[in-house]
Amino acid sequence: MIKGDTNAIEVIIQEYQKNDIPWFIGYSGGKDSSSMLSLVFRAFMKINKFHKDVTVMYCDTGVENPIVTDYVYETFEKLKKECLIHKIPLKFKILKPKLNDRFFVKVIGRGYPTPTNIFRWCTDKLRINPVKQLIEKDDKAIILLGIRNTESEQRDRTIEKHKTSNEYYLKQNGSSNKLIFSPIINHTLEDVWLTLRYADLPKSIDFATIRDIYQDAESECPVYRETKGSSCGNSRFGCWTCTVVRKDKSMGNLIENGYSELKELYEFRNWISEFRDNEKYRCDYRRNGIKGLGPITLEGREIILMKLLTAERISGLNLISDEEIKRIYELWEIDKCNEKYVEKTSFKIN
Repeated sequence: MIKGDTNAIEVIIQEYQKNDIPWFIGYSGGKDSSSMLSLVFRAFMKINKFHKDVTVMYCDTGVENPIVTDYVYETFEKLKKECLIHKIPLKFKILKPKLNDRFFVKVIGRGYPTPTNIFRWCTDKLRINPVKQLIEKDDKAIILLGIRNTESEQRDRTIEKHKTSNEYYLKQNGSSNKLIFSPIINHTLEDVWLTLRYADLPKSIDFATIRDIYQDAESECPVYRETKGSSCGNSRFGCWTCTVVRKDKSMGNLIENGYSELKELYEFRNWISEFRDNEKYRCDYRRNGIKGLGPITLEGREIILMKLLTAERISGLNLISDEEIKRIYELWEIDKCNEKYVEKTSFKIN
């Protein structure tokens, strides 16, 4: 066992036994959160009495990379069985955004342009809010995240700004009752990979799969906001529809590494990043009635839906749910009947 792992396990045991505040573990399937979850599992193997809830949560935004989502769902099922065998009381929770907040309901149903650095509406709607709705049920909570020093300059600034007297804890922006705890905060990138490579337990966390999927990824999208304004805009692994980054390197690398089923998704993402700026398919008025570049027109939304369904058919991957499609059609009818909805000057949809 590497020295950093020994220290982290001791810290996890100590902090778990310190109080009754429930723990929530943010898990994405990536290397950092997998390394942290592995250490928590191994720490719990050394604990004889468990006195509080520990929930492992994954936020399925509906537009996660399908390869990652499939891996996480399979891993959760395996971990549940492994926890039963070793009598470790971890709970596993799959979180999803509210129907009206989902990516394609926003873009195709309401006509939102896909996210940019200026209009980055996605992180809160898709990731932060579902997690907050779970955590806010408790007066106090400790959120375990795979945050590390020296991961990036931006992350280092965040850690410095929100650090506490305990080096493993960060203050949660806007909440004095919610703390972020990172047992791997002092781990290097090499430490993270070594933890995954040489850990005997849990067997459910597959080092080889994580290495294959994440070897080209610089970072992961957050599951809980660490600081006001932070987002996954600079990440290289998150939603397959992400148009905040100029080029999705991780998706391109996965295709090159043999995941050919992602090719249609990659092309759709590149296409929609240009289509959103086509003024022909943008309303001349915003929804507040002010003249200016507004929502995607109904015609534009229909084009996007058809393009998406074609990508779904060719790729063989499930990209949009039936309930999302139903809600999209409902939102189209609402706009058609809304007297205040104007697409072009002196033109009203009938």
